[in-house]
Amino acid sequence: MPVISGFGARAELPWECITDKIERRILAGKQGMIVWWKMKAGAHAPSHQHPHEQIVWMLKGRMDFRIGSDRRSMIAGDLASRQRRARRFLSRGHGGR
Repeated sequence: MPVISGFGARAELPWECITDKIERRILAGKQGMIVWWKMKAGAHAPSHQHPHEQIVWMLKGRMDFRIGSDRRSMIAGDLASRQRRARRFLSRGHGGR
């Protein structure tokens, strides 16, 4: 995972293939990170949690999310914040690559 100190360009960050339907780019600093995701229709990530807060900004497409017991179908322009250790579930991607 690239760690940036100073200046860089998003285009220089490599895409990492997670599954045949999920790819990501990661930019990390010492205490934070930004992840760009590409998810094809039908992509699925199991319920999981992280020790840090996460913020989601949907750029395009549509995806169903669950944060705790709250479920939403997010579209381009939607935002979400997940507090530390809350369980998050990406139920399915609807494309939008």
